[in-house]
Amino acid sequence: MRFAERIRCRVLTAVLCLAAGGCATPPPAPSEAAPASLTPAAAPTAAAQAAGTPTAAPATKAEIPAQVRLAFERAVAALAAGRHEEAEQEFIALTKSNPELGGPYANLGLIYRRAGKLEQAATQLERAVQASPQQAVYFNQLGIVYRELGRFSDAQRAYEKAIELAPGYPAPLLNLGILLDLYLWDSRSALATYERYLALAPDGDEKVRKWVAEIRNRKGPAQLAGIKERP
Repeated sequence: MRFAERIRCRVLTAVLCLAAGGCATPPPAPSEAAPASLTPAAAPTAAAQAAGTPTAAPATKAEIPAQVRLAFERAVAALAAGRHEEAEQEFIALTKSNPELGGPYANLGLIYRRAGKLEQAATQLERAVQASPQQAVYFNQLGIVYRELGRFSDAQRAYEKAIELAPGYPAPLLNLGILLDLYLWDSRSALATYERYLALAPDGDEKVRKWVAEIRNRKGPAQLAGIKERP
């Protein structure tokens, strides 16, 4: 497969995988999911690990007023329905009234990334991780935007932070593997990262297995010493 085609296929996979995680309620279609909830992230549950989706810690009424939660849900519903301008205004209002919440910033980041406004997307996602530094899905989204901006080192750090926060969350492992493989030309590290991703994929991932085979075909056995295929 030509290099350009490989980039296109793998970047698309990364975006779809990313967007499926961390959905707010009500959930939009999987490929267009909102990235964030209002609350800080808890450790993923066993079911969430199997699904590759970090969960948010439940908030009490004292933590988030009902009217704020309802406003957030309205904005998410507008985003899910494709009413992006309405959703944008709702999320902007929430960032002004409740600047301590990461979810509105993260969803603004998603809106701006879809619109191709990558610098604005990065700014909003940076605010999201500052407000909620324990949300792995925010760092994962930020990594995608940094990669699209060509800020590969920053993207790597964002993905690695997401992995640190939620080791059972497969999406940042997949995205980091793609970054290492296609953009940083680090086949050895990409191979190890893909293997970690495959260990978390409940039913396997044939595309990624093919990518692993491609890397192994590029490298001789001596160059890959110490990296063993998982049973």
